Amino acid sequence: MKILVITQYYYPEPFRITDICEELVNKGNEVTVITGIPNYPDGKIYSGYRRFKKRKEIVNGVNIIRSFQIARGKSSIRLFLNYISFMISASIKVMFKKIDCDLIFVYQLSPVTMMLPAVIAKKKYKRKLFTYSCDLWPDSVKNILKNEKSIIYKLTDKYSKYLYRKSDRIGVTSESFITYFIDKHDIAKKKLVYIPQHAEDIYLDIERPTNNGVVDFVFLGNIGKIQDVENIINAVEIIKQMGKFYVHIIGDGSNFESCVNLTREKKLEDRIGFYGRYPLEKTMKFYDVADICLLTLKNESIVGETIPSKLQGYMAAGRPVIAAISGPAKTLIEESKCGTVVKPGDAISLSKVMAEYILNYEKYLYQGENGRNYFLRNFTKKLYVDRLITEFNIMEENENV
Repeated sequence: MKILVITQYYYPEPFRITDICEELVNKGNEVTVITGIPNYPDGKIYSGYRRFKKRKEIVNGVNIIRSFQIARGKSSIRLFLNYISFMISASIKVMFKKIDCDLIFVYQLSPVTMMLPAVIAKKKYKRKLFTYSCDLWPDSVKNILKNEKSIIYKLTDKYSKYLYRKSDRIGVTSESFITYFIDKHDIAKKKLVYIPQHAEDIYLDIERPTNNGVVDFVFLGNIGKIQDVENIINAVEIIKQMGKFYVHIIGDGSNFESCVNLTREKKLEDRIGFYGRYPLEKTMKFYDVADICLLTLKNESIVGETIPSKLQGYMAAGRPVIAAISGPAKTLIEESKCGTVVKPGDAISLSKVMAEYILNYEKYLYQGENGRNYFLRNFTKKLYVDRLITEFNIMEENENV
């Protein structure tokens, strides 16, 4: 099958779509990706990609075509220009470039605007469009566009509806998202399918940590307002007088500086360390010391009902999980018996569970094994891509009927 993939982010940026495309190639498919110029997360064009370099390349069998975009920078204005510039340039690329394809696959992260080139490709090539939605719009921008009655929010809502409805089939990362698409965007249930995200195979190489006399908690991933890292900081403040423990926070995001400052204000530098963002291969060293992984998420919108992709990574790594979360992620942790869950935003309950694990760490090692076993049954890359190909084949069969 010849698959045209459209996504704003791709190698060498740290997103799982690269892993997916390469596995599709390994299974005998021909994959062409239209993407942007790498600049995530630092907001600067990567070295080697400036001055029109590497606008076309083949990486591990995947044909990559890069469209112009303005680097995201650090301001909201630059981010807006980044979104719009890719949407326009990739759309022009699709309109004037001949690409032989059997199907179009858009891997939709933020922003939803990255779907427009895929919608144009669908019309031009007369091919079916499969969207895998990792981020729900307009709910994903509710923290920015707080007033749902504002003209900007209404336009964003209307535009999102238009793009989603143009998809022939939509894959979602959580079963609760099916209800969202039905209620919010009036998408027919038969067009929606739940395909859980995978985690990279590299996590399976991680072994049990050695005992260094300290119980090490690790949080990995984006640090935005919705991730509620403040909840972890507040919980640590409650138990700061306990025995030897330390919290490692690896990642970056819009709320990074705020969390660092809050830690300083509470004088918790001897209990919490911030490391910034690392490439996937280098984050593995933190799992070597991780005894327990932390997961927090606010429950302020449908986005709070998601299953964060880091959870699959935690499970694959074989680490017990302590989470302050609700919805499908809570259900998943309880069903797999890979950890303990408290209510979102409840620092007191979170601190009590952390204290229990510090005092009785050995007692909870089995949870890590449970998580890895559950991952192997449900969340491997092979399972994800097999599900994806099944959906692609169904779409092709329906087209030929």
